[in-house]
Formats: sequence, structure tokens, C-alpha cells
Amino acid sequence: MDSKGATKDSAVLADIQVSEYPAGNLRYHPSAGLNSESNARHMIFAHGAGAGSHHPFMLDMVSLLNAQSIDVWTFDFGYMHRGLIENKKRPPTRLPSLILEYQHIIEQVRARINDAPLWLGGKSMGGRVACHVLQEYQHGNLPEQQSFPKQIQGGLVIGYPFHPAAKPEKLRLEVLQSSTHPILICQGERDALGSQAQISEYAVPDNVQVQFFVDGDHSLYPRKASGLSQAEHMQQAAISFARLINGKLIPR
Repeated sequence: MDSKGATKDSAVLADIQVSEYPAGNLRYHPSAGLNSESNARHMIFAHGAGAGSHHPFMLDMVSLLNAQSIDVWTFDFGYMHRGLIENKKRPPTRLPSLILEYQHIIEQVRARINDAPLWLGGKSMGGRVACHVLQEYQHGNLPEQQSFPKQIQGGLVIGYPFHPAAKPEKLRLEVLQSSTHPILICQGERDALGSQAQISEYAVPDNVQVQFFVDGDHSLYPRKASGLSQAEHMQQAAISFARLINGKLIPR
């Protein structure tokens, strides 16, 4: 999204501010370490399009990240929050709205952690939104009265949706190609929204690393014949995230 796009969709911010169902259920998942909120290593981990922050995948990933001494913040986007309240499945709202909701979650987290390092991330759609938020900050597109969050370090994504399902021609690369922040994407080799074979043909900058997981699908789930498990892949993803957070190179 460019600055013109942000201006065009500026009315979305007002919609979010007066919405009965803004992003909610913000939860802090501290690691087992003794660090306080203000000096720990923090990550916001946003959910995918079809399941909220209480999905077993999300909770398991939070536990694995905590085991790597990463403090995690989860939340539900407004459409998901509303669906949970109404006990009704709802589709995601438009991307500009999701970006602004994520930015407001960042402000809530910043109020708790002061200047501690903060990484933005998510599963699938949540990770895509995190990358767009990084781009918005990079271009200086900030919600009203929000200061630039200097402590934001980069992006961490599980299953980036490089294209919509069954539409490989509709690529979502621009946000990655224009990024200057470090971004790590943990991607299943046979992910239906961006397989290793497809991604190998894409132009991705050096600051964006894609780590492939053997026979994994969009949720890093491998087939039984591979001899591997989703749990193993998820644990390795958490380890890789921790390595990047600690300033170490990720094996390609």
C-alpha cells in the first residue's frame, strides 16, 4: 500500500474507532524467564483469516515461543472478535482496516513495554497484515496521534499467503519487495498459497528470508509418509524466530 492508498482509506480509522467490535482479546503470554514487560523480547502474533487467537495452533505456537524466552501478545481482529461474541463465523474485513487495527494493538502493547524490542508477526493473513504494518511505518503512514514506534525490529510469519487460494497469478509480493526490515517467513514446501517451487521463481529481497519446511502445508503440517510431524516443524519455526530475534543468521 502506498501513501495514496493510506489517504484514500483514512476513513477506515474513524470506522474502527467508533466500531462496537474493534480488535480485542489482547493477551500477554510471558515467557518463563524473569524479565519484566519492559526489558523482555516481545512479539505480536496475529491469527489467520479463519481461526482466532484461541485456536490450538496459535496456543501451541505461543507456548513454543515462550520456551524460547519470547514474550508473546495475541489478539483477535475486529471481525473475529465480533464473530466470537455473536457465535457466528464472519469473513475478514478489508486489508486497510486490518492494518489500522494491528497498529492500534501495537499502541496498547507499547504502553506496557515502553521501549523494549518488538517484533510483528502472525499466521497467514495475520503475518501478511504485519508486513503491511511494517511498510506503513517505513513510509511514515501513522494513525492520528501515533508516534513512530522505533523499537519495532521486523516481521515473523508462518505461512505467508503469497497469493489467494487457486489464484497463483494474483501475487502479494510488493509489500515484501519494498520492505527494508528483516522478515522471516516459515513456509511449508507444499503450501497451497505459495509453494517452494513457486517462491523460487519470485524476486524476494535479501532482507526477506524464506525458510522451507519439508512436505509442510500452509500450517506446516507434513504428510505421514514424510516421517516428520507438525509439532517438529512448529518447534523449529520457534527456534528460527528466536535466532533472528537474537541477531543470528537463519540457515537457508
